[in-house]
Amino acid sequence: MIFNLNQSKPEVKRLILNLFGFAFLLFPAQALAITDPLSVPNNKFGIHIISPTHDESLPAAQLVNSSGGDWGYITVLIESEDRKTDKWQTFFNDLRRKHLIPLVRIATKPIGSNWKIPDTNDATDWANFLDTLTWPTKNRYVIVYNEPNQGQEWEGQVNATHYAKILNQTIDALKAKNPDFFVLNGGLDASAPYKLPLFQDELSFLKEMDQAVPGIFNKLDGWVSHSYPNPGFAGSPDDIGRGTVRTWIWEQRMLQSLGLSKTLPIFITETGWKHAEGLDYDKSLPSADTIGEYFKKAFQYAWNSSQIVAVTPFLLTYLDSPFDHFSFKKPTGNSQNMKILGASFPEYYPHYETLLSMAKTAGKPAQENKAQLTKGSIYHNMVSGESYTIPLTFKNTGQSIWGDGEKLELRAIEGGQDLGILPAELSVGQKIEPGQEASFNLRIHTPKTGDYKISLQLFHEGKAFDQPPFDFPVQVDSPVILIINSTLGWKKDFSGSYFLDINSNLFQNTISFDLDNNGKSKPIEARYLLPNYNFTFTITKPFYKQKSIQVIVKSGMNTLNFGELEPDFLSAALNPQELWNLLPFSK
Repeated sequence: MIFNLNQSKPEVKRLILNLFGFAFLLFPAQALAITDPLSVPNNKFGIHIISPTHDESLPAAQLVNSSGGDWGYITVLIESEDRKTDKWQTFFNDLRRKHLIPLVRIATKPIGSNWKIPDTNDATDWANFLDTLTWPTKNRYVIVYNEPNQGQEWEGQVNATHYAKILNQTIDALKAKNPDFFVLNGGLDASAPYKLPLFQDELSFLKEMDQAVPGIFNKLDGWVSHSYPNPGFAGSPDDIGRGTVRTWIWEQRMLQSLGLSKTLPIFITETGWKHAEGLDYDKSLPSADTIGEYFKKAFQYAWNSSQIVAVTPFLLTYLDSPFDHFSFKKPTGNSQNMKILGASFPEYYPHYETLLSMAKTAGKPAQENKAQLTKGSIYHNMVSGESYTIPLTFKNTGQSIWGDGEKLELRAIEGGQDLGILPAELSVGQKIEPGQEASFNLRIHTPKTGDYKISLQLFHEGKAFDQPPFDFPVQVDSPVILIINSTLGWKKDFSGSYFLDINSNLFQNTISFDLDNNGKSKPIEARYLLPNYNFTFTITKPFYKQKSIQVIVKSGMNTLNFGELEPDFLSAALNPQELWNLLPFSK
């Protein structure tokens, strides 16, 4: 039977496309590059901040990484006219040092009291910009705009169809640029009424999205929820259902009814209560002390699900209207100071201190560990029975900070036992950020002659870096033996003491030797010379002009022919006896 999808009824078309989407999930064309944030230790505590500054990131880190916590989350906004790589890379580097995971919400720009509708090219522009940044973690969390079922977020007019198409384009653009982008929807206002064009209730908005782009929810990597305690941002933490701190549960049920066929990790990027304290005191609202207890209860019961990745309450710092009643920081913060983990902070409301003291998990998000060998190499030929110390310099091209409390080693995963290679560690206390370089001294003791292969790999916490090893073929040979020939101008007897300077890009050395009266040395075993390498040899004898030759030495016997050395009358003129000795009739 031939079925024309384009001529089918909309509900049938949607069902078929959802089934295709489900099949794609079961049998993907390629493995997804993103990692499950819940497959590793995860610290769900986070906070929403306004500006990408140290003044925001420092108290945020102290808050979400306190009481046993590490690698908590922040939600932060980037506007389209603020796509400045240097600025945001500096901020991301700061987050990496402070162990904060960014949830980046992209936005257009304000037009009066509204936000501009995204342009046709915005998806590509965002993908290009966000891919220029070195992110702190492997997952690059991107939230595609904000509360689009409110007209002010969509240039004054709600348009679920348009948002679904924009979301779809942005997902495709980000994934095409880099599969590590972890794409999330813009959180919806679950309490919005159905009053077009300014508001649309969430369920009807979700249905229109699915009709416009069937299967759109299955393309998401996670779900953003704005689980506010309504009405009036002052509801009880015990309330259930839509418009409560458990809105995320209601949303998952609605998505499943619309064909969602997978379990989406949950990111509650906005939540929290309005407190009575602010620029003015609103006695109709709960106090900041009460809010602290509300937060504690919500984390213990409403947000204790293993499906929740992060909860970033709104808002760390906002000292002016209209969000002063959401702020964790007091507008009169300079009146008192308190000590938190050894750092001095302006005073915060009691609910900040409540969250500060709550027990947390030490998160360990996946990070790309990569390196580039920028200087040095394993010698391709060495001499048996010798010990070598070879400096190798690597550039950190990954996301982690080498030496940031974790052990970093350079190991030989092949050839190590044969060549007596021991692991080389990063110096104690040294920290190497992405873009910086570190040197390791690799020690090798060569066995008997033969062909060997060395494979080197960097290890972080005992886990190999996310890249192929560095391979080096090595031939171990018998030592180089030198025989040196040279004569002296106007002389018949060439015997005496001479010096040989040896130079290469590997090392420098000077040796002394004797020539017999025929100008020939005894065999000199030069175990320090590497076979099949190019060296510059310079012969020197007092009051004669030095002479240099370049030779690629071989294992075994090598003859260095310097020919005749010319007298240096200028240097000998200062010593009459030596000048006499240079003359033809002298012995």
